Amino acid sequence: MRARELNLTLDPAQNGPIYVRVAEAILAAVRAGRIAPGQALPGVRELAERLGVHRNTALAALRELESQGWLDARPRSGFFVVDPLPERPASAAGTASSAGPGFDVPYRLKPITSTSNVLLDFSDGVADARLAPMEALAKAYPRALRLNGPELLQAGEFLGHSRLRKVLAGHLAEQRALVRDPGQFLLIRSTSMAVNLVAQALIGPESGDVAVENPGNPLVWETLRQASAARLHPLPVDAGGLRVEALEALLATTRLSLLVVTPQCHFPTGAVLAQDRRERILALAREHRFAILELDPEYDYLEAAPRPLAAADSTGQVLYCGSLSRLIAPGVRLGFIVVPQLLADSFAKARQRMDWQGDAILEWAVSELFLDGELARHLRRVRKACADRRAALFDALRYAMPGLLEFDPAQGGMALWLRGAGKFADPARFDIWVRACGMKGIKLRMGSYFDLAGKSHAATRLGFMAYTPEEIQEAVPLMV
Repeated sequence: MRARELNLTLDPAQNGPIYVRVAEAILAAVRAGRIAPGQALPGVRELAERLGVHRNTALAALRELESQGWLDARPRSGFFVVDPLPERPASAAGTASSAGPGFDVPYRLKPITSTSNVLLDFSDGVADARLAPMEALAKAYPRALRLNGPELLQAGEFLGHSRLRKVLAGHLAEQRALVRDPGQFLLIRSTSMAVNLVAQALIGPESGDVAVENPGNPLVWETLRQASAARLHPLPVDAGGLRVEALEALLATTRLSLLVVTPQCHFPTGAVLAQDRRERILALAREHRFAILELDPEYDYLEAAPRPLAAADSTGQVLYCGSLSRLIAPGVRLGFIVVPQLLADSFAKARQRMDWQGDAILEWAVSELFLDGELARHLRRVRKACADRRAALFDALRYAMPGLLEFDPAQGGMALWLRGAGKFADPARFDIWVRACGMKGIKLRMGSYFDLAGKSHAATRLGFMAYTPEEIQEAVPLMV
């Protein structure tokens, strides 16, 4: 690629022949890493016009850098920066671009965990991109541009494209008994974006009390704290989901603004919220006038899943969030949140500040998959794949690690909640096992990761959906 937009200026304080000053300006850009090794420089005529010098002067400067070993002249192609360079660029040698910032970094700002030694990432449940409807997407994208290109490439609707919102409204009414108007749907990039929107809109910079499940999802907790001044209150979870008596005790002393729950498939344990607890939570929300954010990213992988809380909500307490990324592929950044009608415009404004208008072309293409029936066929494929992969994981764990791990075969979703048994019932020994897996390139999370207070647990979430049965059964023996 040629550096056609290269910003060069001559140093007015520099003395000497003009061609030397031009050569120094180009060399400074190379040393700073602004022109990459192997990259082509602008043509001689273009370079001369940009610097306001004669064409012969620019050519002399390039020849000078060639003689110094910085440039390579190629017939009929021009001048290229040599690769490798005679010396390292300044940015690689420790300038401000690679050193630390010139300000104090907040303690909460943590770097992304390195994945350099990870061979298999079982730390979460994500879709297998190899199962994605590639051919259907490949047809839907050009069809979107051919039929609606000018519309889709302009500024669009702040709620997201109306075509996909209408399709989703019909899909959720049929699949989840959740009947809502398309105008109540906002298309979003991720579950974290939904949490961010809710935190900004309902909590904001003023302090607010938010109840969360514990164990739970640290990404949700971090997003709540970064987007608002939320005070988080952990509520315990058992085999029947969130323990309502703990919520009642909290409400006796605290005016709650928001409850965040995963009732269909609790993150991380996979527990299903019991029906009597669902009814009681909705009654408490009405009585104490707090909102409920229902996160439901794995619904499509559940067999005989109960109706969402939102489907039984008649007073506008529940904001419901789902994911299409979990169904299609991790790289398809698309989900939705359903809000009470009177909040739709306010949430659209918050979404506008965060993402302006989303990805209209992707939204139109995915709506095409729904209308063509391709997504329904894809859903059947991934559900079968999920069942096959779960069964393969069950067999591999029972054979490779008998008496050391416990799990509930009835739990659905894209992951399995593993609990230590025998000597692994000791959290310290369980953590040693997780670290040993990591040294072999198999990524798992320690139990403390899922605890709001960082308390140790002899348990972890093993996400299996991204790997085939064969890959799973080859990986599990490495964990021993």
